[in-house]
Amino acid sequence: MGDLNISTYPRGPIVSFHPLVRGHANFWAFTALDDEVLGALEGAKAVLWPQVLPVSLYRYVRKRGLPCFPNYDVRLNFPGKDGQLLLFRALGLPHPGSVLVPKIAAFGSHPETRPIELTFPVVLKIPDEHEGQGVYLIEKEEEWPRYLALLKERERTGRFGFILQEFVPSSFDLRVFVIGRKRLPFWRRKGKDFRGNLVQGGEYVSCPSQELEDKALELVNSLLTRTGIDLAAVDFLVGEEGVFFNEINFVFAHRALKGLFEEYFFEALKDFLERI
Repeated sequence: MGDLNISTYPRGPIVSFHPLVRGHANFWAFTALDDEVLGALEGAKAVLWPQVLPVSLYRYVRKRGLPCFPNYDVRLNFPGKDGQLLLFRALGLPHPGSVLVPKIAAFGSHPETRPIELTFPVVLKIPDEHEGQGVYLIEKEEEWPRYLALLKERERTGRFGFILQEFVPSSFDLRVFVIGRKRLPFWRRKGKDFRGNLVQGGEYVSCPSQELEDKALELVNSLLTRTGIDLAAVDFLVGEEGVFFNEINFVFAHRALKGLFEEYFFEALKDFLERI
């Protein structure tokens, strides 16, 4: 679709770190922070971001009270899969039963260790992986030592923490794209793998249940109203008992949108500018 030029926007100045949006001042998101960049931010009315950005700079901008699009406050306050589970719990939103384990030592002999009961099958999730990587279905107890060895190897490289999550068997899952005020649901039918990701063999299909889709959209609206999220792909697990929040993806592929992502993004950005 090309670039969006808002450099003549009357309510500026707008600082843009987004490569496709030209504001009153424009910088690469990972540029060196000198007086020019910080000075532009000091006089800004709003700041625009790409999906990948430096955390410290975003926090600095928000500390100055500047409106941002997208709004990544929740992304940084509840980072990763583990942070999102705590967010769902804090907001009382439905999600699979989960245990967050900060270190393997939680299973050890430390006098303060509490027993962790493993019920199989269970899903092991490693928080810093993407596109369905680092997510494993452990079907039997005798398989656990193999995954425990994998987790120990991660800890040797300084990567700590994992999630043990209730397995929700189903043939479908659901992704809802949030782009500004748009809510775009897409159902995925799973292939041979228990994960619905396209790279794991899943495929997009027509809605199999309008009732479940409506419930998911209701839950998405509740999440957005309470968090300010305005750009994300929200994933749901779909089981016999309904729909459950699984993850929020702030950096996501948008093949399902068939080339319309930029159009929707620019539309949401213009709406944001009208409201600041």
